[in-house]
Amino acid sequence: MDTTGSSIEQRLRILEDREDIRELAATYCFLVDDGRFDELVERCFTEDASCDFHGAGGGMASMVSRGRAELRNFFSVMVPAVLRDMAHTVHNHRVSIDGDRASGDCYFELTAVDRTSGEAVVGAGRYLDRYRRDAGAWRFEMRNAAIFFIAPLREGWAQQRFLNALGQSSR
Repeated sequence: MDTTGSSIEQRLRILEDREDIRELAATYCFLVDDGRFDELVERCFTEDASCDFHGAGGGMASMVSRGRAELRNFFSVMVPAVLRDMAHTVHNHRVSIDGDRASGDCYFELTAVDRTSGEAVVGAGRYLDRYRRDAGAWRFEMRNAAIFFIAPLREGWAQQRFLNALGQSSR
């Protein structure tokens, strides 16, 4: 966003909004990793939010959720069915703000345990987001995840890009 000619107050607001959105992304990671899915959905997503988690180039079926009820189901049923002991981070966050709406993207990386095999896994991908200020707080209006890989740590991601459970999932 071009801030040329903007007042100090406008520029400060943009910086505060950008930081709030980055905090939202970090909070999302902690709540997912801690399994606090009800709080995640209520705190981080708008009422009409949508998510689409899919393989970035095929190989993994798209998992789409619309609205808080479907989001709650996805996070509380699908995620724990595939992964446990997850820790994930986001980085290289880019945000573009336009009033009470914003868009952005960032990379994510994760470590976890494959629920089926009990093996340690690594993963990475890119979140593509739309945000909206809702009741005074920034929330995800859309969070799409293009998953590059989730693969056994011992094999590395180049050999098997998606866990068997992910490659066969569908919704």
